[in-house]
Amino acid sequence: MPLTYIDCPLYGLKSKKMLKRLLRIEDSRFLKQDYVASMVSPYIDKKGKPRLIEPPREELKIIQKRIKQMLGQIVVPGNVFSGIKGRSYADNAVMHTGENRRNLFKIDLTAFFPTISRETVYCFFCEELCCSPDIAEILTNFTTIDLDKSQTNCLDDIYSFLDSKGVSCRNHLISGAPTSQIMSYLVNHQMFDEMQKIADENNAVMTVYVDDVTFSTENRISKDFRDRIIAVVRKYGYQISKSKVKKYTKLYPKLVTGVVIDSEGKPVIKNSIREKIIKEHDYLRDHPDDAESRQRLRGLLTAARQVNKHAFPTIYRFAYDKE
Repeated sequence: MPLTYIDCPLYGLKSKKMLKRLLRIEDSRFLKQDYVASMVSPYIDKKGKPRLIEPPREELKIIQKRIKQMLGQIVVPGNVFSGIKGRSYADNAVMHTGENRRNLFKIDLTAFFPTISRETVYCFFCEELCCSPDIAEILTNFTTIDLDKSQTNCLDDIYSFLDSKGVSCRNHLISGAPTSQIMSYLVNHQMFDEMQKIADENNAVMTVYVDDVTFSTENRISKDFRDRIIAVVRKYGYQISKSKVKKYTKLYPKLVTGVVIDSEGKPVIKNSIREKIIKEHDYLRDHPDDAESRQRLRGLLTAARQVNKHAFPTIYRFAYDKE
C-alpha cells in the first residue's frame, strides 16, 4: 500500500528554525555532521557472535527519539513490525498462526543497518518526505554515521568485520539509534512492496520485522517463489544470510522472531525463555533483595507474556510483589 507522509511533522519541512523547534534543539552544533558523528562510538562486541554496536550519546539519543516519534505518524501496512509503536516481535509471529497449519519460508538480511547507505537515507528525507535539501541533510546526519568521523579507536576492527560481511558502505544507518528500526523499513519500502506483490500472487502472508522477512501459506512454497524473493533482495543491493534461510513444512515446529509455532500452528514460549525464568525465579527466592535480579525476571516475564499473556501467573505475582 502507498505510504501516507502528510501526517508526519517532518513532511515538507524547509526551515531550520522550525526543525530546531520541532526537535527542541538549542545547541546549533547539532546541525553539523561532524558534531553529531562525534557523539557515536562504534565498536565490535565480541561477546559471543561478533556484531557491530554504534551507541549514540544520551543527548543525541533524545533527539533521535523525537525523530522516531514523528516518523511513527506515517501509516505503514499492518504486517510491518519494524519499530512500530504497539507492535511486537510476538505480534509478528502470530501473523503466521491459525486454525490451518501453514508452510513457512523466512529470510534474514545480512548486516542490514550497515548496508543502508547515507545516500539511501538522504533520498528518503528529500524525495519522499519532501524536505528541503538542507533539512534532509541534517536529518540524515542524525540517523546515519560516517565511521571516519566517529569517536572510535577500533576502525580497523570495524572495517575488518564489515568486509567479512561483504559490506563496503562506511557511511550508513546507525545500528544503535532509536530511529533505525523504523527507518530501515521506510527507506526500503519499495523493496518490501515488491516482495509483498509476489506474496499476494501466491496467497502468502508476509511480515517484516527489521531484517527478518517471513512468508507463510497453506500451499506449497515453490523454489520459483523463493528464488523470486531472493532476486528482489539482491536487486536492491542487500545480501541474505544463507544460514538463516529456512523453509518449514506444515507439520514441523517453526521459529519466527523468537516465538515457536508448534506443529498445531499455535504460538508457544521458547524453552530457553522458560528455563531463564525458572532459574531467575529460583535465585530471587533465595536473594529477595536483589533489585537487578527482580528486574531481569520482570523483563523475561514481559517477553513471555507477549506470547502468552497468562504465562507463569505465580512467578509473575512473586516478581511484582513489593514485599
